[in-house]
Amino acid sequence: MQDSGVESPRLLSETDLELIDALQINPRASWVDVGAATGADPVTAARRWQRLNGTGEAWTTVALGRRQMHAMSMAFLEIDCEAGAAVEVAGRLATAGHLITVQHVAAGHDLFVIAVAASMPALADYLLTDLPRVPGVAKVRTHLATRVFEASCRWRLRVLSPRSASVLTRRPGPPESTREMDEIDRRLFKALLADGRAGYAELAGAVGMSERTVQRRLSRLVATGDIDFRCDLARAHAGWHSSAVLWLRMPDGLLEETGRALLDWPETRTCAALAGARNMLLTVGLHGVSDLHPLVVRLEERFPYVSVADRQIVLRQSKLYGRVLDPFGRCTGVVPVDPWSLSPRI
Repeated sequence: MQDSGVESPRLLSETDLELIDALQINPRASWVDVGAATGADPVTAARRWQRLNGTGEAWTTVALGRRQMHAMSMAFLEIDCEAGAAVEVAGRLATAGHLITVQHVAAGHDLFVIAVAASMPALADYLLTDLPRVPGVAKVRTHLATRVFEASCRWRLRVLSPRSASVLTRRPGPPESTREMDEIDRRLFKALLADGRAGYAELAGAVGMSERTVQRRLSRLVATGDIDFRCDLARAHAGWHSSAVLWLRMPDGLLEETGRALLDWPETRTCAALAGARNMLLTVGLHGVSDLHPLVVRLEERFPYVSVADRQIVLRQSKLYGRVLDPFGRCTGVVPVDPWSLSPRI
């Protein structure tokens, strides 16, 4: 058969998958602990990670924690583009720090985008004034999140045994504080975006403080739920070749119970309650497009009060939580997540 010239994603080895799974459990775990969980020498584990990270097949980053997600304003956008402009529009939107995820979808619209801002006035100004003026954008439908469930940092490959995974369990930090993030905390957050495993010396240099102070601040930010860490990968290289966006309807009184239950599903990527008739958004990973219908059947059987109002297959992810991706999901660049970049006009 003649070679089509089309590249296929390289499937990661079992040892690579175990390494990534370990860092999904605890993205800042020491190489000693990672080696103990995966049965590898710490030096070998570190070298494997350098290779995976260097090829863009896996990466770690900092993420907004549960307290910040509850305080932020988040919107899920359905964007119609002018004919032939979808790829160009996606490229423009991917450069914005407050647009954390950009996807092409097979739907009645072209793009699915997740926007986050520090306040509703700031988000509203962007949605009402700036976004409609982006060349190629024809129409925008906005769905505001009222509750974002903690899914993005919980998803993992689940290839390690429970016993091995227990080695990497994150230790509880100091008691929670009511102090809000200050400018130094935000600089620390931004310094961790390119590499969630950045060392204290590197971080100290970035924010102009001592290593001990940085360590103390980082521990507090994690304990208060202001920040979290995530490890992600080129998902097609691990057999997750597709994904989908599901829009659900259910009684409002069952949103919390359903959202928490869906976090335990291995397919769940993002889950949020919405202020609309379609009052829950669920994004899922799939091994293939054919897995969508069985998942919807399982969803409706497990939650008989849920109706699936719409579902859309993702054609391509252009950006995933601040990472610019190639057609095979490999990281080719970093656009720092920056919900503070938007400010309301006076």
